[in-house]
Amino acid sequence: MEYLVFLNHETFVWSCDEEAARKSQSIYFPNVEGINYHDGKLYFVSKRTSFLYVLDFDTGTYVSSNTKDFSMYDGEFQASPDNLVRTEEGKFLYFTEDGGKTPGVYAVDESGNSYAIFEAYGSMYHGDEATGLAFSPDGTRMYACFQDCGCEVSGDPDCGCLIEFRRDDGRTFDGRAMGLKSHPLDL
Repeated sequence: MEYLVFLNHETFVWSCDEEAARKSQSIYFPNVEGINYHDGKLYFVSKRTSFLYVLDFDTGTYVSSNTKDFSMYDGEFQASPDNLVRTEEGKFLYFTEDGGKTPGVYAVDESGNSYAIFEAYGSMYHGDEATGLAFSPDGTRMYACFQDCGCEVSGDPDCGCLIEFRRDDGRTFDGRAMGLKSHPLDL
């Protein structure tokens, strides 16, 4: 078994040295969440630092960006990043939010434009967590969960809910003609 070790703010290695890996994680990416691999790159987030990391396996380098710098369209993405999913064609990196006033699903496209795909408004969702993001094999359906969703079933105030989304035009969530407004990002 090998562990991820950041050597500095640009390069990384895989190492059998667990102690070095734990030290690296505590400095660079504590409380790691949401991981996704696509086209030679590994994506993950740190909930504590609110950073998105992209490791390039071919070069042994990585880039990072602060998710709180994202200017989400009509979005408040001010809490912690959580789950990550890259679409099959790789045009979008979707992620969920843990906490905040409007937990939901957000996306960044190949050009660095950001989007709020959906957000939960209302005080009952404040501090909730959008989780479990997935897409159907044909990409026409998106699934996400809220851990609490402000409901109460049989006296349990944290019942959660699973939601399915479909586009009205029947197309995939890879962004073609989605009609979304965007804001550019520096990734």
